[in-house]
Amino acid sequence: PTRMETRNGFAESSAEDQVRIKNWIVRFEAIKQTAEFYGRRPRRFQLLEDAQETPSMRVKRIHFVRHGEGKHNVWRAAEFAAGRTPHAKRNNMTDFPELHDPRLTDRGQAEAKALQPTTRDMQPQLLVTSPLRRAVETLLLAFKNSVDAGVPAVAHELCRETLRGNDPSIYDSRLSREALQAEFRQICFDSYVLPSEGEIGDPLWWHCGSPFGRCELGGNDAASVENAWHFLCWLMARPESEICVATHSLFLLALFHGAVDPPQGLGASFPSPQLWHTGELRSVRIVELEAPPASGSCLLEYAAMLDGTGLCNKRASD
Repeated sequence: PTRMETRNGFAESSAEDQVRIKNWIVRFEAIKQTAEFYGRRPRRFQLLEDAQETPSMRVKRIHFVRHGEGKHNVWRAAEFAAGRTPHAKRNNMTDFPELHDPRLTDRGQAEAKALQPTTRDMQPQLLVTSPLRRAVETLLLAFKNSVDAGVPAVAHELCRETLRGNDPSIYDSRLSREALQAEFRQICFDSYVLPSEGEIGDPLWWHCGSPFGRCELGGNDAASVENAWHFLCWLMARPESEICVATHSLFLLALFHGAVDPPQGLGASFPSPQLWHTGELRSVRIVELEAPPASGSCLLEYAAMLDGTGLCNKRASD
């Protein structure tokens, strides 16, 4: 994978966030293994080094970029520096109107624009962004050459920032689909962004759930990994071979630790946390593989017996 990096996203995180990130990685990797154990990962995805060759046609080059610095990033850093735990939730959201679907800061815009000399030489056939404004603004600035050339651009609900618990932070809530479409006419929001439900402009954030399973206590790590895997399934099924994606740090953490194998293949782990810094661009090649044959699959016939009926019936029928 090719990285535009002079900074380290994990090192830049606060001490409190570093502890959370390490814990999330452990859980994301455990959820990935659990999903594979239960046969919920018929499609497997692996990173390829640039020198690795593969006869498979199911290879895509994906340019992932984390959004530039947002106003919420500055606010959170200030809260930690003051010794406070950042708290911008539903019960105090009127205190922080600027944190609802926050925009990029001036520095965030500069981070995105700084990528233009690199992205100018890219030839993507599709641009994809999270529907949150900081990601949309990053896409439009970082990939300006492709946007100006008329490359199709679409917002997708599944690559938005992860939602946690029954009361997720307001800076991970977006404007309504209609408001976003009116503001960013270069982007298609109709196909993969949920419509408003009456006065609820962001149903996914409001209901704190996932389209793919039960979230009994609100958004959780399993939902984050499941959303990331389904997004990757969608991405890899597309006809385009080169795609740009503007998204978020925790979504990328869930994607790389919960849905993708490193170049070393099944069972390997990434040597360090896959945490992007703001405005970081990484270009990767991803191949889709068949799920490997399961060791001991012949033992599945014993499941119902060990779970209740016992082995005597089997001996009688043999």
